[in-house]
Amino acid sequence: MSNPSLPLSGKRALVTGGARGIGAAIALKLAQDGADVALTYENSAEKAEAIAADIRALGRKAVAIKADAGSVPGGQTAVDETVAALGGLDILVNNAGTARVGAFAEQSLEDIELVLNVNIRGVLLTTQAALKHVPDGGRIITIGSNVGQQVPFGGLTV
Repeated sequence: MSNPSLPLSGKRALVTGGARGIGAAIALKLAQDGADVALTYENSAEKAEAIAADIRALGRKAVAIKADAGSVPGGQTAVDETVAALGGLDILVNNAGTARVGAFAEQSLEDIELVLNVNIRGVLLTTQAALKHVPDGGRIITIGSNVGQQVPFGGLTV
């Protein structure tokens, strides 16, 4: 149901990492402003479904999508399922991110690859997939971290 008095009425949004934290808050705010929202999760199915239920309670469409933000098909899956469920995509919020705690010299190759795949590769691939659908006037927003500039505690690998 569209409400022309809301600033995002009729818009369709995808929020990666939208099941908890900042992503959940962004997903809810987009819905409060009139958007239908898809949100991705990897391991937080119950939290994702709870956020989707909160969005539906606002009278908006919502879908929770299981997608690995660090895998090659993850971004494409998220975009494809968003378009199928919501009928299009106007707003992409790249929010999914990860970090590993511990001395960098002791990080495994798997940990380093995970951080790079989620925080960089996943953003690029999801954006690339979304560009085929986001119309002129749409928005692509990428949430980053300043942890690389100001580490909040010792032993954090970004």
